[in-house]
Amino acid sequence: MQRTPIAGRGAAVLDAVVERFILTGDPVGSTRVARLLPERVSSATVRNVMAELEHLGYLEQPHTSAGRKPTRRGYRRYVESLFAQGSYASVDPQPLRSLLQEEPAEIQELLRRACKLLAELSELVGVVSAPPLADTVFQHIDFVPLEGGRVLAIVVARSGQVKNRVVTLREPMSQEQLDRAAHYLVRRFAGRSLRQVARRVAELLTEASLRLAGIEQQAISLGASSLGGDLDETEVMIEGTTSLVTRPEFEAREDLLAVLEIIEQPAELVPALSQEADGDRTRVLIGSEPLPAALGGCSLIMATYGSGGQVLGSVAVLGPTRLPYARAIAVVEAVAVATSALITELGI
Repeated sequence: MQRTPIAGRGAAVLDAVVERFILTGDPVGSTRVARLLPERVSSATVRNVMAELEHLGYLEQPHTSAGRKPTRRGYRRYVESLFAQGSYASVDPQPLRSLLQEEPAEIQELLRRACKLLAELSELVGVVSAPPLADTVFQHIDFVPLEGGRVLAIVVARSGQVKNRVVTLREPMSQEQLDRAAHYLVRRFAGRSLRQVARRVAELLTEASLRLAGIEQQAISLGASSLGGDLDETEVMIEGTTSLVTRPEFEAREDLLAVLEIIEQPAELVPALSQEADGDRTRVLIGSEPLPAALGGCSLIMATYGSGGQVLGSVAVLGPTRLPYARAIAVVEAVAVATSALITELGI
């Protein structure tokens, strides 16, 4: 359907229907809308406007005698209006910093608190994506010998994130040799991103037999085995799933189970959380655009967080399309600002 702009009375009527439906969950009739409008308009006039909005795809009527409720397109137009007019109250991020700042020695703990705070403030599902390990700064590595010629590599980022990987040795190594190899890798590569370290170690591995010998060659070989693979995986944290159980939109058990199944596999949300925002504006995804099909009746409101101009991840809330968008947008923006400020301040 071709996009048709609406303005004036049509926009006012649509906003009134959306806000009333969000509040009550019941289809909204023309008489109620007429009372909500700032200008004096007859219910007959409002009924004609609502019929036109239905024709344009912004409203729908469950059955002939019922009022109207917003479609996905109606919600989209309403959200765009919120952003255009700035007609939603902001939440001061400063008090949120104190709630997040309880000794967040590691970014993982800080992000878990942010996720829980999102759920509590919005009464929706809190969602936070942690930065891929590849984008964090390499700080330390340890090698712990296991049975069968294997070694546990423990990679530690400056953010406090840890990646464990079991690698198989090409030849036996003592604990002393393993420690020397770890020391070599830290001395040579600490301070670079793990993506850069993995790339450089892979390059050196092809030259190792010609240019390196002894412990250097062993260290590069171990580093290549420890730092390859899934460093680009994004961890997604979820809080507040119980908030969905009481929502009337999920009274049908099969609908609730379909949503919970996606939430229990949060990697399914990574493509949506990775969507680039329109400048610095908070992004609102309504229905399957591009949420998984099972979340067709849901909306995701997200904003990025980061440090020094670098985007590290996203904070978001997830709920049914009938959610208080103005409040949810304000909460997400405030948590994003507070999280970014703490990450920058703590240097993690």
